[in-house]
Amino acid sequence: MISRCLIFLLATTTLLRAGTVVVTSLPDEQPPIGPLASWNGLPLPVGSVVRIGAFPGKTDDDLLNTAAAGTSALTAAFVPFGSPASVGDGADNAAGTFEISAREGIRSGESPLVGERISLLITQAGGAELLVARFNGSVFIADSDSGIEQVITLHLADAHIVVGNRLTASKLTTSQPPVVGSFIAWIDGFPLITDPAQKLPGADADGDGRSNFLEYATGGNPASGSDSPTTGLHQDNEGSLWFRFMLEPGIGSIRCLAQSSGDLLMPWTTLTNPPEPDTGEPGTWLRVRVPQPLAPNGFFRVAVDQPVSP
Repeated sequence: MISRCLIFLLATTTLLRAGTVVVTSLPDEQPPIGPLASWNGLPLPVGSVVRIGAFPGKTDDDLLNTAAAGTSALTAAFVPFGSPASVGDGADNAAGTFEISAREGIRSGESPLVGERISLLITQAGGAELLVARFNGSVFIADSDSGIEQVITLHLADAHIVVGNRLTASKLTTSQPPVVGSFIAWIDGFPLITDPAQKLPGADADGDGRSNFLEYATGGNPASGSDSPTTGLHQDNEGSLWFRFMLEPGIGSIRCLAQSSGDLLMPWTTLTNPPEPDTGEPGTWLRVRVPQPLAPNGFFRVAVDQPVSP
């Protein structure tokens, strides 16, 4: 286990001049985070590969489009820093957690890492699922002439997730590479939408009451007003009621909120239970348990945030 006290004394800047990057996902009082999970909800297996490095010259949208081409394309765009590590390292071999460090010197004019945001590339054994996280404000810079080695420590809870999923503030998952890529690449794939104003995230090109961005996030078709429903209610064999909704996996900046209202006039309230994969509908369906007791009337919806590319 790496000494957290020693790291605190040495980590005096978010700019790396030379030396060591430490990244942890261990639970902490400040960043509330559970074990990193796969899309099926199980903790990420010990041995899944964790790499520290950067994606030189790539914006977040570039990374989504690259990931949509497959894991190998994303891996080819990644420049590693130091040696690979694994889930379970520094965490007593616990699934879904790690505390790792990487050490390397970089020289100006020689390393493509200089000036790039520090990133994580996490791949499940076999490469079926992955997660790409970036740390805003933490970049690689060239070695200083002083020779003083600096250490920077980062927490996965503070990362900006580009590829993968942040289902709640404390629940992160890997996923298969996204199919749709960035919003711009996705909306440009519908040639019937020609008006630039109708291509905006908040527009409703097909007039079905769902914004383009909501269709993007939930696997809809912005050029068709007759899509299949992407939400619904389901009662299981034990009598519990679940609100179900679709979510395109892998677009890490999407935040989804399952909400309810008693009469559509009352303020929408976010359901407190966290979303989980719907075992009855594997793939892109998630579900949230509806709290008991049930109100006489109830309406449900899923709200999504637009991604922000720093």
